[in-house]
Amino acid sequence: MIFTTLFTSALASLVTAQTPAPYTDVRSGITFNTFQHSSGMFFGLALPANSTSSTDFIATMGGKGTGWSGVSLGSGMLNKLLIISWPNAKAVVSSFREATQYRSPSVVTGAFTQMPIANGTYVNSTHWTYTFLCSKCIQSDGTTFKITDTTASIGFAVNANAPAQKSNPASAVSKHMAQGQAVFDLNNAKSDKFEMWKAYAAAPRLTRSFSG
Repeated sequence: MIFTTLFTSALASLVTAQTPAPYTDVRSGITFNTFQHSSGMFFGLALPANSTSSTDFIATMGGKGTGWSGVSLGSGMLNKLLIISWPNAKAVVSSFREATQYRSPSVVTGAFTQMPIANGTYVNSTHWTYTFLCSKCIQSDGTTFKITDTTASIGFAVNANAPAQKSNPASAVSKHMAQGQAVFDLNNAKSDKFEMWKAYAAAPRLTRSFSG
């Protein structure tokens, strides 16, 4: 498939570098500062040009196979705002999580919401991708990076095994098989096209299955 070839080529340098680098999704047209783990798990950020006055960002995350991918917006796992997603048939399931101890994190709710971007959310034969507007997701309580930060350490985790209840956004997940942190230069994530991309988002949801 042409798309598969483009995707593989565009992300090849990210696999080698294992550090965030620019990547434009060929379906949505959104450019992210993106990190990809050797497992195929990836996470990218797009921010408004004046990000110090906004608590929103657009993110893309995904991986290969049927397992789950997760990120911590505050570097570590404990007492931080987490996002966990996984594929379920042709849909993607996602939820906000928080953990107070090292075990499967529980679903957490707040003012923050995920708004899926349909043209950047899909499951195909090689990988799955979930693209969304994360509204009011940059917190001031220490659970995420700050809006005034110039860099952000994003924690990531991945497990090749699917959750026990793949259709349930609140399903428990098995312990990660790989984990780490990636330092994002937030200036590289800023774009004056952010408001246009933001308009691609659908109605807000806290936890849900999304299909593109």
